[in-house]
Amino acid sequence: MNFELGGVHVEAGFPLDVTLLCVGLLAAYFGLIRRHGALMEPRPGVRPVTTRQVVSFTTGVLLFWVVDGWPVVALATHLFSVHMTQHLTQAFVIPPLILLGIPEWMGDILLRNPKVRRVVKRMAGPVFAGLVFNGVLLAVHSPQAIDLQLRNDLFHAFDHMLVIAAGLFMWMNIYSPVPDIVPRLRPLVQMFYLFLMTLLPTIPSAFLIFGETPLYPIYETAVRPWNATVADDMQVGGLIMKLGGGFYLWIIIAVKYFKWAGQEERDHRDRRRARHNPTATPAPTATPPDLTPQT
Repeated sequence: MNFELGGVHVEAGFPLDVTLLCVGLLAAYFGLIRRHGALMEPRPGVRPVTTRQVVSFTTGVLLFWVVDGWPVVALATHLFSVHMTQHLTQAFVIPPLILLGIPEWMGDILLRNPKVRRVVKRMAGPVFAGLVFNGVLLAVHSPQAIDLQLRNDLFHAFDHMLVIAAGLFMWMNIYSPVPDIVPRLRPLVQMFYLFLMTLLPTIPSAFLIFGETPLYPIYETAVRPWNATVADDMQVGGLIMKLGGGFYLWIIIAVKYFKWAGQEERDHRDRRRARHNPTATPAPTATPPDLTPQT
């Protein structure tokens, strides 16, 4: 079915492959909870998966369905700024939501194969994962890659999966669901790590914002909705890359800083209280009953 959007005729409907993939991911997630959740209960009265984790994982999957479905996928072939929004969502939003939704016991089940555990541990190393993540982002935003993405649907799908995979390995250093395999970085190191992730995208964004000629010639031939010019589209895409991705990461850095500073303040207050009350003793505990047999 065709639909007019901003003066451009596009085909409506969600791709079947994306829909089936999302349904399969949700079915596998809730299937693991149903099959193994009761056995993995950490302690009586505590659920093996929290509501926040379920909401986080489900939101990540649904967000993938939206950005790779209609109308976003249709508009991305006409506007580079929409295409950029797809990539940033796949790199910076979907991976942390997925990781935050996976409880530790589920991560252990998914990585129970020793060979898989070794590969994940190596791929998720902070230096390696950071370099691969930025390398993938630069590669998929090269003019040749963008041209091929718009001409070949199979390569376009592979490109999106590659961005999400690189994002998962990078974000595991911040939100790892398997800390015994991929330890989370210390708070201050996490902030510095995320700060580094904001630097490299400034290279292509500078060409997009200040370039006199379009960085992606293929969009010069695209029919753009709402009478948008190719120059305006490129500049908006560059601003989304620079400000959208950077601002989003800086918000996470700020939240982590305030949490870290608050915890440091509480620890300092506890240490000061302990110094001022050196004779304070812990609250007495109940004496267990004497179960020695009486003679």
